[in-house]
Amino acid sequence: MGFLFPSFLWALFAVLIPVLIHLFSFRKHTTVYFSHVGFLRNIRQESSKKSRLKHLLILLSRILAIASLVFMFAQPYLRVKDQQQRRPATIVGVYIDNSFSMNGQTTGGQLLEVARKKAVEIATAYPPDTRFMLATNDLLARHLHLFNKEQFIREVSEAGLSPRPVTLSQVRARMATAARKTDPQAGMILYYLSDFQTSITDLQRFTEDTTLTDYLMPLPSGNAGNLYVDSCWMEYPAHRRDQEEQLMVRIINRSSDAYQNLPVKFFLNDTLKAPGNFNIDPGGEAVVPLKFVNLSTGLQKGRVEIDDYPFVHDNTWYLSYLVQPGLRVLAITASEHPGKSGMPYLRALYGEDDYLRFEEATTGNLKISSLGSYHTLLLVNIRHLSTGLISELKKAADNGSTVVFFPEPEGDMESYNAFLQSFGANRILGRDSSFQKIAGIAWEHPVYDQAFRSRNEEAEFPGIRGSFRFTREVRIPETPLMWFRNGEKACSSQPVGQGNLLVFSFPLSPLNEPFARDMLFVPTLYGLVINLLPGQETSHTIGREMYATLPYQPAGSPSPLTVTEASSGREFIPENTTTEGNKLKIKLSDHFTTAGHYLVRHNQQTVAALSMNYDRNESVTDTKTPETLRKEIEEYHLRTTAVIEDPQKDFSLIYGELRNGKRLWKHFLFAALFFLLAEALIIRFWK
Repeated sequence: MGFLFPSFLWALFAVLIPVLIHLFSFRKHTTVYFSHVGFLRNIRQESSKKSRLKHLLILLSRILAIASLVFMFAQPYLRVKDQQQRRPATIVGVYIDNSFSMNGQTTGGQLLEVARKKAVEIATAYPPDTRFMLATNDLLARHLHLFNKEQFIREVSEAGLSPRPVTLSQVRARMATAARKTDPQAGMILYYLSDFQTSITDLQRFTEDTTLTDYLMPLPSGNAGNLYVDSCWMEYPAHRRDQEEQLMVRIINRSSDAYQNLPVKFFLNDTLKAPGNFNIDPGGEAVVPLKFVNLSTGLQKGRVEIDDYPFVHDNTWYLSYLVQPGLRVLAITASEHPGKSGMPYLRALYGEDDYLRFEEATTGNLKISSLGSYHTLLLVNIRHLSTGLISELKKAADNGSTVVFFPEPEGDMESYNAFLQSFGANRILGRDSSFQKIAGIAWEHPVYDQAFRSRNEEAEFPGIRGSFRFTREVRIPETPLMWFRNGEKACSSQPVGQGNLLVFSFPLSPLNEPFARDMLFVPTLYGLVINLLPGQETSHTIGREMYATLPYQPAGSPSPLTVTEASSGREFIPENTTTEGNKLKIKLSDHFTTAGHYLVRHNQQTVAALSMNYDRNESVTDTKTPETLRKEIEEYHLRTTAVIEDPQKDFSLIYGELRNGKRLWKHFLFAALFFLLAEALIIRFWK
């Protein structure tokens, strides 16, 4: 404890006055004459011990009253940890947490408005020549400049809700770096005005810095419950017209209330497609399936909605996907004897289909540079695979194409294994000329999942002649689609880049016509085309993802590419680059600040849609209490960090305590009055 006026303590010698009064106030005895000893019964008996105790208590009360008055006028105070007067600061930084969680309500109104008012109080309490610096979740460059009091208050008034969550350590490092660049010799005091959500309060990342003093000012929220859409995903990655889709919606309840039969709605192209209901327990989550049918091709823009208050930023989830108007399929055969291959079967399957655009080519007239433009590439009984063809097939698979390999029984084993090795697939061990029947298929695989209404494990499958045997390396992510009774694979699938490789162990030729005429042929060859399309990025998160990749590069120069926000019509030119696979990467810069659909246009035509959503970290409303913050400060040995005890108190009083310590004169005034009252009561009632 310290004193602002320690010289006034000399007045403590005034306590000698009641002591002297006590010592020299001898009691005078009065002589009373009486004629009978019976009068002694009327004399009140008083114990000498009680009388002495009474006088001592009166003396003690007078001494303590005088001492309290002396201490009061000496202006005592308690030293505050790392108080400002011990480390003079010329820069005052204020962080206003303007994340969506600050949209909550408290007794003083909206949390963000309370934080803005407190920031103004901070500026008002400091001397006029103080230099200020501001930080918000927007991380605006202009806030890193030094402001005077009027400029600072103007910037504070313009702070609105931001979709970007940032951690306290990020804010601290950013402001400290800016302050050092501006004035390397200046000390800095940082005030953090926040609800201190658990997801952003990372005191463990605070590094020791003697030039910084951190004051945490928790703003308690009156409503910590929240119900929100956490994420959405499509059950099937491939999308085509008239396909039944199943959209999975995950909803999370961050409150202590249970909800029954709450509505959830899915809008597709602004039309209500799939209403639903859900039940959810306190603190639980629910996954709600919504089914609908794609009735058109092209870009599909959807959104999922629920109702919840007061946090409304996470009630909607935006998504978009492309329903292909048609799929390009290319079958490649050998230049020599193409009639012996299974091309007639493929022509019969694909040739009359309006959705599948079937094309044929031989190794002699093939434009290998255009392979990446096809969704499916079928290698039908080619005797020899050149290194150039293998390289282009690998690039096409990496960029999302499905490559299907039918070997030729008399084919070049060395080139086949070079092809399989480049794709990371199991190599061929040898040929098997015996007749084998297919024993089963992978019913759950996407190729077959939607092909059969019922599944018969005892179904009779066709037999195959002239198959190959392959190695079985465990590290290769291969999934059997069909297999023989001896356990060898008849067909397998494995992912390659963003595409797939399907390897048949037998040729597609008249030799295996029973397979081509069996009911298994159509769902296999048709399903591998329409059900193995690469998955699409249906949505993105603002502030979390740096780039979005389009499935193709628009023709012409990428420079005239523009992005239009669907809700407002705002248009801008995004930063973009081209990947090795000739795909376009768009930088999700600060232009993408609002959740919703963004239309990517090229030459006045919409070529893609980007659906942006707010980060759901802000939806988790768990916060750290002042007690928890103090414990963490002690745990991490943060000697220059403290928690403001009562942030709702007027900051001018807080500022005085930070500069001069906690004033105690009022306590001593009350103590003096108490002791004077005690003296009066003792004298009045102690008889």
